[in-house]
Parts: sequence; C-alpha cells; structure tokens
Amino acid sequence: MPEKILIIKSSSMGDVVHALPVAYDIKSHFPGVRLDWVVEESFADIPALSPYVDRRITTAFRRWRKNLLKSDTRSEVREVMRELSGEHYDVVIDLQGLMRSALVARWCSTRTVGYSKDTIREPLASYLYTETRAVPETLRPVRRYRTMAAEVLGYSIDADKPRYGLRVPTVPPSGVTGPYALLAVNTSRPEKLWPQARWIQVAKALAEDGLQSVFIWGSDEEHRRVREIASAVPGAVVMPRSSIRAIAEAIAGARCLLGVDTGFTHLGAALAVPSVGIIVGTSAELFSLVSEGACATVGDAGVVPQVEEVLAALSGVMHAD
Repeated sequence: MPEKILIIKSSSMGDVVHALPVAYDIKSHFPGVRLDWVVEESFADIPALSPYVDRRITTAFRRWRKNLLKSDTRSEVREVMRELSGEHYDVVIDLQGLMRSALVARWCSTRTVGYSKDTIREPLASYLYTETRAVPETLRPVRRYRTMAAEVLGYSIDADKPRYGLRVPTVPPSGVTGPYALLAVNTSRPEKLWPQARWIQVAKALAEDGLQSVFIWGSDEEHRRVREIASAVPGAVVMPRSSIRAIAEAIAGARCLLGVDTGFTHLGAALAVPSVGIIVGTSAELFSLVSEGACATVGDAGVVPQVEEVLAALSGVMHAD
C-alpha cells in the first residue's frame, strides 16, 4: 500500500475542481496515505477545500515565465525542486498532461505516471514519465481524472457517482438580507458568455421569487458587466473582488447558483449547491455540471439557451428530491 502520493493538477480553475473527486477516491481506498497536491498559486484555494488533501505545493509557472532571469524566480524554482525531491513519494500522478507538469513530476525523482503520447495535450511530455496510461481526452474531465488515478493505484471506481466531500463554511456576502442566488456571469472566453439582457431577466425573476442576486467578478471588464446587470435588478448585490476561498464560502450559503461554463459554476456543483450551468461556446457533453447534489446544464456549443429554459432548469434543481 502506498504511503505518500502526489497529484499534479495545477490549472485551470475548473479543471482543478474537476480533479477533486480523485482525492476522495484515493483516501477512500487508502485511508492512511498522505496525499499532496501540486497547484498553481492562483488556484491554491481549490484543493484546500478538500479534507482529503493533506498538503499543497504551489508552483507559479505563469509568473515565472515572465521573470525567468530574475534571481528570485530561480530561487523559488529551486525551493520547489528541493521540496519535492525530498518528499520521496511512492508515486506521482500527473493529471495535467503538459510539459511543465511533467517537468514537476521529474523533480520528484520517483515513479511518475502520466498520459500516453496519443492521449495527452502535449505529446512530448509523455516521454518525461516513467510510465504512461492511455486515458482518452474524449472522457468527461471528472471521469478521466478518476480513471487515471484508479488505473495507476489499482482500484475501481463507480464512474457515475463521483464524490467531492468538500467542507466549506457558509458566509453570506455583505449586503445580503435574506436568501440569495449566486450568479457567475463572467468567463475568460467571450464566446462562452450569455447575453446580459437574459441575465437581467433571470435575476428579476429570482427577485420576484424572493431571492437576491449576488454577482462575482475578477477583472475590471467583469466588474463593469456585473454592475450593468445588477443596476437593473432590485436588491442585487455585487461582491467586492474576492479570493476563491471567500467566493466558495458565499456559494456555500446560496440557495442556488447559475453560471456560464466557468470555474465558479463547477465549484458550485462540487459544493452540492443546486446549480444550473449555461453552456454557450463549449461542449455540453464534456462540460456539463457534475455534482453530488441537484444540477442541470442547458445549451451547447453554438446553442444559446432561452431564459425560459434556464428558469425551468433552476426550478427543477431547487425542487429535486
């Protein structure tokens, strides 16, 4: 039985969320194992939400790439290398599948397992592992990550019943006076946005049902967008720019969550808050919400859902048995 395992799943936010059931699976089969997780500094709050992750090791490749020649950067990299090589893991499982994550696996100087060259995003990375597994990218992310870990560690999974087991306190945002819905209207890719006019219609319908709408944002452009929507909705609240942890606590206290295909929408589903995902520019087959609670996904790539569809889906998840 392994004593120390390292998972590498460093970005992006939604992908890190999708990988969290791996921690539950591993601890269910190996309760005494120490499970560490490599994550980019921007997303370090995500594995911290899981009680099954014992320790996080943060990398900063996005920042390091911009400052490769600086002594501080080289010092940080050496420290991470020293830390990983000194841990003597029994196995390192790279769920990321990039050259940078494969390089981190190599720093551990132990058994490393990643995707095979025909099932990995960056094929050259497969040559850096001591072993590879053919786990196709056509699988939904949650299932793909769980399958990879199960094959490496020799246990079986129920593919249709992932568990997250997250523990997050509920902290309603400032300005909220009663039950509320959290709306994740922003995304890093414009083609995944849902029209602002439809968000206003949905938020007004929520207000009529006694739910305040709470909006989150992470950039100046996102702030402008949510303020425009909120200004048209009675009682709407725009949170200040907040950490992932603080937003997770706000999500945990919400009656429901609606959002486009973005990390916070998938986090809402992972927290088992009744959630509706609005898919516009990505594949619904791959990126539908996955939850231990009630959730639904509407729309698809090139299919922009109507307000009525979203409200019907929301009613369904909020009244699910």
